[in-house]
Amino acid sequence: MEIDLNKFANFLTASLWDADGNALVNGEKLVINQRLFASLNSNDFPIEDIVPMDESDQEIECNGDNFNDTVKLTFDDRPADGNGFDTPIADSNETSNADSDDETDIDLAGDSDE
Repeated sequence: MEIDLNKFANFLTASLWDADGNALVNGEKLVINQRLFASLNSNDFPIEDIVPMDESDQEIECNGDNFNDTVKLTFDDRPADGNGFDTPIADSNETSNADSDDETDIDLAGDSDE
């Protein structure tokens, strides 16, 4: 695993390779208190949960200024049911027709009054 710093935007990313050097993940952003590689299911990924954490709960983000100082990568020992841990929730796709707050929408269905 490799951690890289985006100096322009001041955030960190993780890349992971298998034992043969094949890339499994390139540039996943480190988010405080969220598991790395959480959205990926494969036997190629670490079975331990790797989490950027600030054990004092003072930091709100993981960046080049606090990484390896107050924020450290930890092997999380949370309960198997996942309680007490931030897990990202994917945004749902909008199922409604075009919104009406501006004139930038394109009516693909042909049933809008815009």
